[in-house]
Amino acid sequence: MPKPGQSKKIFQLVLLILAGGSIYPLVYLRQNFEATILEVFEMSNAELATLYSMLGIIFVVGYLPSGWLADKFSTKYMITFSLTLTAAAGLFYAQIPDKSTLVYIFLVWGFASVFTFWSSLLKAVNLLADKNEEGRFFGALDGGRGVVEAALATVAVAIFAAFVGDGPSNIAQTEAGFQAVVYMYCAVLIVLAVVLFFVLSSEEKKMAGTTSDESVESTFAAVRRILKIREVWVLMFALFCGYTLFWAYYYFSGYLTTNHAVTPVAAGVVTVVVMWMRPIGGFGGGYLADKLGKSRVLSAAMLISALGLIGLAIMPGGSAIGLVYVLVVLVGLFVYVIRGVYWSLLEDCRVPVAATGIAIGLISLVGYLPDIFLPQISAAIYTAYGDDVAGANNLYFLITAGIGLVGAAAAAYFAILVKRRKVAEAAQAEAEQGTVPTIPVGT
Repeated sequence: MPKPGQSKKIFQLVLLILAGGSIYPLVYLRQNFEATILEVFEMSNAELATLYSMLGIIFVVGYLPSGWLADKFSTKYMITFSLTLTAAAGLFYAQIPDKSTLVYIFLVWGFASVFTFWSSLLKAVNLLADKNEEGRFFGALDGGRGVVEAALATVAVAIFAAFVGDGPSNIAQTEAGFQAVVYMYCAVLIVLAVVLFFVLSSEEKKMAGTTSDESVESTFAAVRRILKIREVWVLMFALFCGYTLFWAYYYFSGYLTTNHAVTPVAAGVVTVVVMWMRPIGGFGGGYLADKLGKSRVLSAAMLISALGLIGLAIMPGGSAIGLVYVLVVLVGLFVYVIRGVYWSLLEDCRVPVAATGIAIGLISLVGYLPDIFLPQISAAIYTAYGDDVAGANNLYFLITAGIGLVGAAAAAYFAILVKRRKVAEAAQAEAEQGTVPTIPVGT
């Protein structure tokens, strides 16, 4: 039988998963409808890429303020506000305005999906989970988001197909299908915002012991206090390395078609199979983390992912294609284990509850830097190799694997730090229990 309140916690977690899985597909609608967006807005690939580059910069800049806002305001209101604002900008997006106005829509989306949302979402999950549940809760968050994104994408494609049909379509049909898809995502966000507003608990303000008039000085003090925690620095580095490993997913399709002469259709099928590893890796990794130790599972997953990438890099063309497929899917599975586990280590950092949001913002600021520099490294590699794209793929995987191995060592070191601290605390508690007060001589 579940303990009292457990059912409510699970229901709130499900709603948070739905929120996390619904907000970003609208912002990143290009993943499934890039050609449609280019057509209806009469814009070029370069113009669309510029918008998303701006969005990426907003994300990186917004992580730290996101944490500050999550500590200043109730996560309940921050999340519902974010969903509502994202939907409002989406409704304007659906009107197919002039492309010159898209920069403002993307500015709003960047603000709503990171500044007021990201740290609030993670903090809400952190506050919901008990000490022995962090692995499962954060694993469920990442795995569940993958399921939600895949399900909504399936519905979106079906809606779009209903408007444009199987044959050639005219611009009016394409615009109608695009609008219907955007309206669907906006409706989901609005419904979730309403439900979360009435269901999600806002008790974290009392738990944190914070007030709305908390001084600016205390915020800087919180940052200084967080940066003095060694485990926080190790977690930053582990997240950085784990996220670098995840980026290998974006190169799987090109690797299969170039290095092993796989057809684009077959490569697409394999990468879709990898996408469905997300719920398996998230839920399964979270469960194992709570049973075997979060940092141990994270370290093992990084090690296996890195070794798998090395295997792909040294595998010559003409190798058994079945083995190549298995290795790609295996790496994908363990990459999603990494994503499902690394945030569960936050509890072991012993960050004060009042500063949890700031800690999440700081860790995210460093951990997600690969979004900025990995494309630059990739561009340099492929430029240097010229026509030898297969060789560039191999080198990229080897570099990524090297970073992953360092991350595995960092996660293992995190486990050592936590064990040392627990041993020291146990020894101190034992010493305090064995201390007998004495009367000093001569008194």
